Amino acid sequence: MKALENRPGEATCAWLLDDEGWNLAQSRGPVRFGCCQQAKQSTWTTLPDDRHDRMPIGRFAMKAGRLLLALVLGACTEYSLNEGSDVTGGGTPDILVDPSLVSAVHCNPTAHEITISNTGDGDLTIYSVELEGDGWAFGGVATPFTLAPGASAHLEITGTTGSATLYIRSNDPDEPESQVPLKASADQPPTVRITSPSDGEVLPIGGLVTFRAEISDDVDLPEELLLTWNSDVDGELSSDSAAPDGTSTVAWGSGHSSGEHTITLSATDSCENQNADSVDICQEGGYTVDELDIDNWHFEGDASWDGVENWLQLTTPVTFTVGTAFEVDHLVTGNNVDIRFLFYIGGGTGADGISLTALDMDRWQTYLGGTGCGIGYGGDASCTEGPALPGWSLEVDTYYNEEADPTPDDHLAFTVDGDVDDPVTWTTLPEMEDTGWHEMQVSVTEDHLLVIIDGVTYFDTSIPALDAFPASVGFTAATGSLTNYHLIDALEVTEYVCSQ
Repeated sequence: MKALENRPGEATCAWLLDDEGWNLAQSRGPVRFGCCQQAKQSTWTTLPDDRHDRMPIGRFAMKAGRLLLALVLGACTEYSLNEGSDVTGGGTPDILVDPSLVSAVHCNPTAHEITISNTGDGDLTIYSVELEGDGWAFGGVATPFTLAPGASAHLEITGTTGSATLYIRSNDPDEPESQVPLKASADQPPTVRITSPSDGEVLPIGGLVTFRAEISDDVDLPEELLLTWNSDVDGELSSDSAAPDGTSTVAWGSGHSSGEHTITLSATDSCENQNADSVDICQEGGYTVDELDIDNWHFEGDASWDGVENWLQLTTPVTFTVGTAFEVDHLVTGNNVDIRFLFYIGGGTGADGISLTALDMDRWQTYLGGTGCGIGYGGDASCTEGPALPGWSLEVDTYYNEEADPTPDDHLAFTVDGDVDDPVTWTTLPEMEDTGWHEMQVSVTEDHLLVIIDGVTYFDTSIPALDAFPASVGFTAATGSLTNYHLIDALEVTEYVCSQ
């Protein structure tokens, strides 16, 4: 562009026209626009080609012809236009748009504020504000408008999801068009994954199991999410928040219903988007001695709970006594049960023995069976008056009663309905008296009996099929003319309610 100088006492006012004769100050092109305050006369200068007709100032449509560029000059006072200078009107405007980029995650249509500021020392004219793209809305603003140096204007745009651009065109000589990229995505629900227990896991009785999960969200911190652990059988388990590392845990111990459960962890974020994960588990039924509530046990005869040693004491070394203890709060299925416990026999003169009994509560009348050879559960024999307890019993007999016992040795016998002199099956045992604590494991599953004592299998045999019945599990013991302590510890009863 050729240097343009005004005459002394005059100023220059300039408009830049495109090749169609339109005022480029209102187009999208990088055009600078300057204006004098008062026009005195009009002069035309055509750059660089003077083959085209001239027009008076103020008219922006050119006559037919190919005009590459026309500069319309108007003379006035006090201003000058020098080669290499921006075309300004005293001072230079400088536009600042804040923020220069909007990137957000939205739950619902969300408003964002765009601030236009003039940080220069000349008036800033905003010619147009336009929005192009998807997922954003702009109510519009009356243009043009002018911001004095230091002034600001605020625009509100609303986003849902999508990408758009906000175009702001002004007389800033260095940045005639400001672009603000706009990007909005929809909020995503949290991610939830239960890592323990595994799907289909069978949980043992008595043990403390910890359920664990991992949680995250695209916006919210893990500890800000609303969490709920739930069992479809037992209801809500916990609503504690997650740890900052995104882990969530809940303890599963005693007191839960036996059988199948669907365990679900749900997480809800600040947009109320929810996600969940579930696993199916099965809780074996039963109880352990460490969890015993003394109020749930029924004691008769000499039996009692030793609160110092925390074990069941069935008899003391007193002659012709009997003691029984049955857990009456938790009934199990009598033909499908697994029982572990410790027993001790000794400290007396040598009689009579101890039994594990599954008492049939459909036919139950009493908790106390016969003394002596009845060992607290039996009857229907000449050596005891009974009564016999319905159900099944597994006895450890340490005294030989000739009229009832199959052997003079210590022995193990399985009987039904207290028939002490007619066992279903029996076997001899090593010395059980005054030889310390012994561990017994018993498994009764319909027509099969498994008994292990101190790691040695004594029964692993078929038996006549047992009918299912609601059973109260307990222990019995008795003395006769000879005596012993009969003690039980570390009881664990498992009802097979889960598929094995």
